[in-house]
Amino acid sequence: MEPTTTGRFRVLDRRPDGTILLVDLDEATAAATGENPDADLRPIAVAPPTVADGDTTETAPADETAPDTETVETIRSLEPGYIVTAELVWDDSDAAFLDCAIHSKTRIQYADGVTGLFEKAKETWHDAQVAGEAINSAVTYSTGKEPNGVVYVFAKQDPPRDLFAEFRTGATPIEPLIQRVNATHDANDDADDTTDSESGDSPERAVFVLNPADEPFLVVYIVFRKDGMLAQTVRDTYGLPAI
Repeated sequence: MEPTTTGRFRVLDRRPDGTILLVDLDEATAAATGENPDADLRPIAVAPPTVADGDTTETAPADETAPDTETVETIRSLEPGYIVTAELVWDDSDAAFLDCAIHSKTRIQYADGVTGLFEKAKETWHDAQVAGEAINSAVTYSTGKEPNGVVYVFAKQDPPRDLFAEFRTGATPIEPLIQRVNATHDANDDADDTTDSESGDSPERAVFVLNPADEPFLVVYIVFRKDGMLAQTVRDTYGLPAI
């Protein structure tokens, strides 16, 4: 019998071949709180279920470990940013789903080669340059002076490093940024208050990883309201799909 593990995970991305990248949230929380600064934040690559021969569901590493139909549909609906509880089965270093339940639908969206970057991001980068720093952050505010997001800027790295790709693959973790926002900005800060009461997951956010075509820095923008006007404006501005 193959070994199994159960835990809470953040969906980081879905590769072109369907492989789903998961980040262990217990490890991420330990790193963000300082309980374990050396926690392993490398994502787990999990093979998705596939359908072959009509309605027959197959999954790696063996057919007898295939999840039921409802679980398969849940796995297919996963989007980057979701928080899930999942049971994984292992065949050597290969993981596959046995079970999966969604608890939160925070969204992470990636946009490469964007133009017309918003002014607050440029100002935050300018402040970083003045201070001689490669990283900076700032809270953004609505026209009513209410906090509505946090923008992070990071200096782009010389090749062969690609910071945008590193955030997407998990080589540079994005989870500590989300954890930091959740720790300092609660549901009262203009955030969606949709949470899972049993899991205690934080409000659902909209997380944008933006790689400007004409700027020397990369942006991670965490918007408090996933379905709010600001988040939709960001999607419209940078050609990202609505959710």
